[in-house]
Amino acid sequence: MAVTVAQAADELLNISGVEASFVLAKSGGRVLISGRSLDNINVQVILEKLGGGGHMTIAGAQLTDTTVDEVTKLLKTAIDEYIQNAK
Repeated sequence: MAVTVAQAADELLNISGVEASFVLAKSGGRVLISGRSLDNINVQVILEKLGGGGHMTIAGAQLTDTTVDEVTKLLKTAIDEYIQNAK
């Protein structure tokens, strides 16, 4: 499942105008997040806020005992904070 999530995040970067992508998936009792970017957005910093890590252009996180909807809200908040701090 984790490989499929990562591949989906990679593929989304092929869409014109997309500079970063995040893919979420439920796997057992975990919600997996894979983040990818094209250098201008640091997905590592964003996913560190959710307990994950990685590299500036490739990062991931796994959250337990939660739902995809809850993680989506957390991710949106982390992205908003990143954008505000980047200004």
